[in-house]
Amino acid sequence: MTRSALTTLLVITLINLLIIAGFELAHDEAYYWIFSNNLAFGYFDHPPMIAVIIRLFSWLPHSEWAVRVGCVLLQSVGIGVLVTQMPKSNQVWGQLAIWSMPLISFIGLFALPDLPLFFFSVMYFWSLKKYLENDSVKYQLLLAVVIAGLLNSKYHGILLVFFTLVAMPNLLKKKSFYVVTLLSILFFAPHVWWQYEHDFKTLKYHFLERPGSSFSLKRIFEYFGIQIVFAGLWIGFWPWWKTIKYKTTNDFDRILKFCALGVIVFFFISSFSKRIEANWTLPAFVALSWLVFTKFEMSKKVRYGFISAAALTLLVRVLLVLPPEVLPVKRLKEFHGWSSWSQEVKIMCGTHKVMANTYQMASKLSFYLKEDVSALNYHSRKNQFDFWDWEKSMPEAVCYLTDADNLSGIEIMTPEGKTLKIIKDIPLSVLREKKQNELD
Repeated sequence: MTRSALTTLLVITLINLLIIAGFELAHDEAYYWIFSNNLAFGYFDHPPMIAVIIRLFSWLPHSEWAVRVGCVLLQSVGIGVLVTQMPKSNQVWGQLAIWSMPLISFIGLFALPDLPLFFFSVMYFWSLKKYLENDSVKYQLLLAVVIAGLLNSKYHGILLVFFTLVAMPNLLKKKSFYVVTLLSILFFAPHVWWQYEHDFKTLKYHFLERPGSSFSLKRIFEYFGIQIVFAGLWIGFWPWWKTIKYKTTNDFDRILKFCALGVIVFFFISSFSKRIEANWTLPAFVALSWLVFTKFEMSKKVRYGFISAAALTLLVRVLLVLPPEVLPVKRLKEFHGWSSWSQEVKIMCGTHKVMANTYQMASKLSFYLKEDVSALNYHSRKNQFDFWDWEKSMPEAVCYLTDADNLSGIEIMTPEGKTLKIIKDIPLSVLREKKQNELD
């Protein structure tokens, strides 16, 4: 990596390390923080990698910074690996182009499973390239470890392996490929066993129980529009156009092209029957970045486009630390006011053990009160609290935080403006009965 490219990477990393201390945890971040305090080989929502990353820095003082710092560092390492694959003349411009991609640019600021998915996607292509160049035991083992890391980050990682085989079916003729496959299965086996022990609840939820959606032409146009924006805001059409036009001349480039376009097509087809979350296509942008910014020189016009887009994505980070009163954006309210709100809940509950009806509220309260707050999951989708079943160790009566219409209590408004009710000294048996009636 050139000195200027390394300096750019270090400066942006420092900016990110400063930014992550300035806003509170998102609901899901607090949820994954609880994962990290209860390490396991799997969880209802995701494989365990994000929990491991958060746990690695649990020795730091309790703070949002400690929860997120591992993700910032891994993001920078992943981008650094991508940059080292570029020609020296392209390393600064290519890096700025990657930072201009909103999905890649922002994932390191939050402790979410998308960050390890990004990192292991980068390492997957790096180790695959090494394996194709040198079919040695060292690279077979490395590739297997990375594939296991990819799958332990998020199940979407399997798409990269699938489209690799579509692009290069000759891999099926290599004996070493089956060694890599068996080792990958072995390293991923603990999570598979966890799924078996829990009746494959995660897979059932993601593939069978998530609500479907009727066909929507608007949703399809939005999907493609988002993929263009995610490739570099107003300059995002350029990398996609280069990828589509590029006639690959070797196996690795063909794999990159198939992975970039294949992931996009896969979720495009999925969008016919369900709502697609914007972050699901993240692995495609790793392949896109690797292919485009290592193969193509950028004209001055394209460089300026990416520089201006990168400047905007870096500037927008400041919005995360601004109080919601300064910028009235509803989503920003998820990141401010929860620490003081949690203390308000605790004061209203007095000596009673706090319990919430949803995993989001239970997670936020657990982090900011520094104590276990269980979720009954009444009026909430299934989640990891169903497995923990913490209420079995709770007292017979609790202070319950809920949005249920059929219960009365003292009203309290969340920082997001949602009205909840606090019910003091309510028997757990009553809550369990109401939940069971809902399930029946």
